[in-house]
Amino acid sequence: TDKGLEEGEFLKDLGFTVNFAPVVDLDDTIWGCRSFPGGAESVSELAKAYIEALQFFGVSATIKHYPGKTLVVSDPHQNLVSATIEEEDLLPYEDLIQIESESLVDLIMVSHIIVDGEISSNGLPSSVSKEVIHPLKESYEGLIISDDILMLGLQNYYDGNTDQLAIDLILAGHDLIINFNDDPNEIYHMIQVIKEATEDGTIDESQIDDSVRKILETKGFEVII
Repeated sequence: TDKGLEEGEFLKDLGFTVNFAPVVDLDDTIWGCRSFPGGAESVSELAKAYIEALQFFGVSATIKHYPGKTLVVSDPHQNLVSATIEEEDLLPYEDLIQIESESLVDLIMVSHIIVDGEISSNGLPSSVSKEVIHPLKESYEGLIISDDILMLGLQNYYDGNTDQLAIDLILAGHDLIINFNDDPNEIYHMIQVIKEATEDGTIDESQIDDSVRKILETKGFEVII
């Protein structure tokens, strides 16, 4: 709780409204510093305390990296990664989006790992898999956000076809996409690709409208439809 209050106040003073934390992966054998200690129940309890404290200051929390096992096989920043998801990997997410029939957390970040087991991405990176994201949206009404799409764990799968990647991210069900490209022309191009795909019917315009509504509501606006 103290950590969440400290960071929430700090971020609010800086003018930030979103924090891409906390990590609720059950283990971190790659960096050794990004996961909470203990088992699945402990991770859930510690994450809940941090999230409540952070969002007390109006800073939205993001639990990541759905559906789990992102920090234990290989670095997805550098490699295509696959993992088998177990029931306990999903427990923190289930706990944090089912508190008193209302989600505690404002955002869930989806990783780029290819998964099987309790959840299957059908050979695709999770971030572009409808089989991963659409079922999640049935139980979670908050915002779905991608991990950074410049990570090689996603880019290598598309082998340079960034236009199709942008479209697939939206079709998979994301409300927000992280693109840390420092070239504004590349960001503009991605927006234009999504715009054109919406205009030609590849992407349903109602999906874009729904995401915009959710973003505005998370920011505290009352949206009248």
